[in-house]
Amino acid sequence: MYKACIIGAGAAGLIAAIEASSARGDILILDKNKKAGMKLYATGNGRCNLANLHMASSCYYDNLFATNILGENPSDFIVDYMNKLGVICYDKNGYVYPRSNQASTIVWALLDRLKRDNIALKTGTEAGSIIVENDHYTVKDINGKEICKTENVIITTGGISMPKLGAASETTTCKLFDSLNIKYKSFKPSLCPIVCEPESSGNISDISGVRSNGRVTVTTRDGRKYSEDGEVQFTDYGLSGIVVFDLSYYDDIKTITIDTLFDISEDEFVSLFNITKENNPTRTLHGFLNGFINDKLAAYIINSVGLSLKQELSDSDIESAKRIYTAARNITYTFKSLYGYTHSQVTKGGIICEEIDPLTMQLKNRSGLYAAGEAIDVCGKCGGYNLMWAMRSGYLAGKNIREKQ
Repeated sequence: MYKACIIGAGAAGLIAAIEASSARGDILILDKNKKAGMKLYATGNGRCNLANLHMASSCYYDNLFATNILGENPSDFIVDYMNKLGVICYDKNGYVYPRSNQASTIVWALLDRLKRDNIALKTGTEAGSIIVENDHYTVKDINGKEICKTENVIITTGGISMPKLGAASETTTCKLFDSLNIKYKSFKPSLCPIVCEPESSGNISDISGVRSNGRVTVTTRDGRKYSEDGEVQFTDYGLSGIVVFDLSYYDDIKTITIDTLFDISEDEFVSLFNITKENNPTRTLHGFLNGFINDKLAAYIINSVGLSLKQELSDSDIESAKRIYTAARNITYTFKSLYGYTHSQVTKGGIICEEIDPLTMQLKNRSGLYAAGEAIDVCGKCGGYNLMWAMRSGYLAGKNIREKQ
């Protein structure tokens, strides 16, 4: 019988196994894929954004369960843990990466530690159910065949985003949770692009490929508003970019508004209009607005208010300037859908936080049953927060098992 069986060989699962081990060969990791760390290899476009130096409750959408577990400086824990594995890290504008700039560095270091601790890794094996016995658990595959018996189980199945990288199956994951009567929230893609329908601002495909700094605000159907500042990308289907990814977390979005002049007041804009008109009267409205934003986006906005791109400033009044200013601050689209699991970085949903003891990651009133990482309903914003959560929660789960021995 194994001391612990870890379901899933992602970041949370690998670290949980290492921490649970006492080098006795009594730890087993199961993974449905042909090799461990499939998603980890692709993290941060292959560079592996491990952590982030900035930490606040807003980084996890005010999820106090997650932020209380992580503490004030979780990046220090990650960097120290990596150093002990022989991985040197550096930060770039607060984003922490391995010095090699290769995600494979992290995976290889973790796998080397598995070998040192004699931890068994069984790939190509998908857990389908877990049976509660008197003093242990029996883990079975998706066909009902017994895989192993174990004193403890750590569920680190991850989310169901990025199926091409071997993500967990939604159906199988739900069946696994159901076999243990675990309470969980339904899944949905998160940190992904948003598919839009055109509003008053025109056809969004006209500005496909344009990038612009701005303040993006989503408004939900019940009137709640959430905003992020940064670069937004216009696509032929809708909106992308980190700010859009972060806002895709919110449920029941009704509209998305992009404010491209949020940092400029109307008085400043009109004053610059008058100065330009006085000094360069033959400059067109299109040319003037291009002084603030991308030329394609400028044309899109001017057309949306019914003015001519070629109209010169000498023939334009302050009211025209104000109309352009208002339109540039209110490019609005109707939400259609999220772009889906294939294009989402993480999955929202999973085991509800209230089910878990934050000190040990053990499910309450379920001796020997733990969860960590994306299997839990914790979602961080872009920038290393989700990997930081996976590693820290996996560490706590494994550590608790080892300390029980």
